[in-house]
Amino acid sequence: MPSVDVNTILAVVATLLFLALIGYFAFLIRHQEEVEPSTEKPTYGVELLEQHYAPSSTVEQPTPYYVAPIPASPDPLEIASNLDKKVVLGGALLFALFAMIGAYFAIQPTIRANAEEDQMRINIDYGKELFAQYCYDCHGRDGKAGKTPDGKTLPGLPLNKPDFKYANIKSDPTKVHDTQTLITNTITRGRPFTPPRYSMPAWGNSDGGPLSAWQVMELEDLIMYGTDQDWADIVTIRQQKGQPVAEQIPSPPAVQSGADVAKTVCTVCHTFDAGANSPNPLAPNLNNYVSRGPFNDQLKALKASGDPDWLVKWITNPPSVKPGTAMPPYGSAAGGPLSEATIRSIISDVLLKGQ
Repeated sequence: MPSVDVNTILAVVATLLFLALIGYFAFLIRHQEEVEPSTEKPTYGVELLEQHYAPSSTVEQPTPYYVAPIPASPDPLEIASNLDKKVVLGGALLFALFAMIGAYFAIQPTIRANAEEDQMRINIDYGKELFAQYCYDCHGRDGKAGKTPDGKTLPGLPLNKPDFKYANIKSDPTKVHDTQTLITNTITRGRPFTPPRYSMPAWGNSDGGPLSAWQVMELEDLIMYGTDQDWADIVTIRQQKGQPVAEQIPSPPAVQSGADVAKTVCTVCHTFDAGANSPNPLAPNLNNYVSRGPFNDQLKALKASGDPDWLVKWITNPPSVKPGTAMPPYGSAAGGPLSEATIRSIISDVLLKGQ
């Protein structure tokens, strides 16, 4: 026998109670008219005389005054009896109302849990649609990236992985929060990398992408709560939409020169113009930096040691050379966006140019 949804039961009870209240007020109006009838029609002429003279009596002159009719008084015992019924009925309806409110608060946690599960299922279903449209070709049909069935390397990183699964991290609320933040921010803002490495575009409306904040959340729910069956459904969605099952890997971006990369990466904080101030007051001017610099003691010591890669090491992971420095790691080996080859091209094309 199929179970009845609690929300349906509450809706039925609320409807019946509402109808009962309407019926009760209708009863009060009708009964009030019966107990206290309206005023009788005024009496005039012969009818007025008949109130004062017996039949066949001689009337020498009409009554010189008007006698207003006196309505019949209701029976006090009947009024008291009806009042008792009204009080009992009103109390019963009021009790039913409070009982319904109490029942709602008693089962409200269950209703909320069911609503959250239903909304999560809706979000995951929409997330599958979005993944099939926007993420499929880079992250793969199952979200695990890596290689396609025909051996091609996918440019995206794995999303369907244990570290992102809520079931695996739910015991650590901090990790759950950090994972949600990482996924949301990455989808919304994208993740730039230096060519020939693929960059992830910004998908959120706030950063110029096509997805609303709610749609980003739907993708996040798919990544964190989607089951193996959900991921398997994505191929079916592609087929239903008439899209190819094989991933359509985009062409790799053109390789940029070291000067081009420096203009987009380094100039956020530094300047290469002689005599100019850097956008970040704490960042040094990089014009003739190799011959005039470095400026901090730790980097000076690394250069003085005769290490030919002192500048590569500094750009790759500055905190490893000078702990506490404000300059973040830029090398991919330290979690940054630049490959070692790109860092070396920046050094040769810009920092060593003219030295």
